[in-house]
Amino acid sequence: MSAVQAKKLTYEELFNSATMFYMNQACEDAIKAMIETQTSEILNGLNTITSKETLKQYIVSNKDALGHLTSVAEISEERFKRMVSMIRKDRGFVFATEWGLSKIRTAMMESPAMMESVLDLIWDGKHDPKMQACIPSFYLDNMVMDAHTLAKLKDTESVRQLVKRGLEGTYSNMIGDAILADIEKELKRVCAKHGLEYQSNVRVPILDRAVSFVLESAQNPKIIIDVSYAVTTSSSQGSKKEAARKTSDIVKTQRAQGRNLVFVNFLDGAGWIGRQADLREIHRCSDYVLNFQNMGLLEDIVDTYIDEF
Repeated sequence: MSAVQAKKLTYEELFNSATMFYMNQACEDAIKAMIETQTSEILNGLNTITSKETLKQYIVSNKDALGHLTSVAEISEERFKRMVSMIRKDRGFVFATEWGLSKIRTAMMESPAMMESVLDLIWDGKHDPKMQACIPSFYLDNMVMDAHTLAKLKDTESVRQLVKRGLEGTYSNMIGDAILADIEKELKRVCAKHGLEYQSNVRVPILDRAVSFVLESAQNPKIIIDVSYAVTTSSSQGSKKEAARKTSDIVKTQRAQGRNLVFVNFLDGAGWIGRQADLREIHRCSDYVLNFQNMGLLEDIVDTYIDEF
C-alpha cells in the first residue's frame, strides 16, 4: 500500500461540512429561461379564451390544455376527473376505468357529445341545474369561466407558478447532472495523475446494481463510488442505506477472499441533514465518505490504494 494514508471523515466532520444547497449559476440561468419561455407560451394560449367556442379551440389545439386550465383556474384536478366520470356514467358513455386529463381530452376530440358535456362543465357547470342536482356546490364553485376566472388565466404570476411546478423534475435532473459533472471533473484529474481508467453510471456485476463511478472497470472494480446529493428527504434515502449495507457485506466478503475493494460514498445536501439516521448508517458502511467541502480526499483515497491497480 502507498505511503499516503487517506483519512475517513468522522460522522461529525461529514455532518458539519455539509453543503446544504448546491449553487450553479448556469443551471439557474437555464431554468429561468425555460420558465420565461413556457410562461409566455401558456399565457398566449389562455388569453385566447373568451367564449365557450374559443375554450373548445384552446383544448383542441393544446395537448396540455386541461392541465393548464385546472391549475391556473384553481380547479381540483381530482374532483374534475370525478365529475367527468359522473358525466360518462350518467350519459351512457362506456365506463371501464377513470380517465386522466390526457385521456379526457382525447375522448372530447373523438366524441362531440363528450366534448359538449365537458365544455358545459368547465364553462358554466356552477350554474347548470342538472349538475347542481348531483354535485355539491362546494365542488362546483370553481367550475365557471366568469370574469374572475378569465382574469386568473391572464395572470402572469399564476402561470409562472404552474410552469415552475411542472419544471421541478427538470430542475432536479439538471442539478443532479451538474453535480455528477463536478465530481467527475475531479475524478478525471485524479485518474489522469496515475494513468487510471474509470467508468460512470455502470452496473457492477459483483454488486448486481449500478454505481455512480468505478475505478477501473465494472468487471474489475477497485474503488466504487456512490453519489447522492439530496435537497429534500425521501424514502429513496432509506433504499440507499440498504444498498450501502449490502455493498459493505459484499466488500467484506471480497476482502476475505483476498481482493481489496474500496467503498466510497459522496453524501451531501440538506436532505441528508434531515435524515441523519440513514446518513449515519451509510457513513458506518463506507470505507470513506466525501462531500463538496472535502473533495480533496478523493485524491488521497486513490493515492492510498494506487498499488492495488
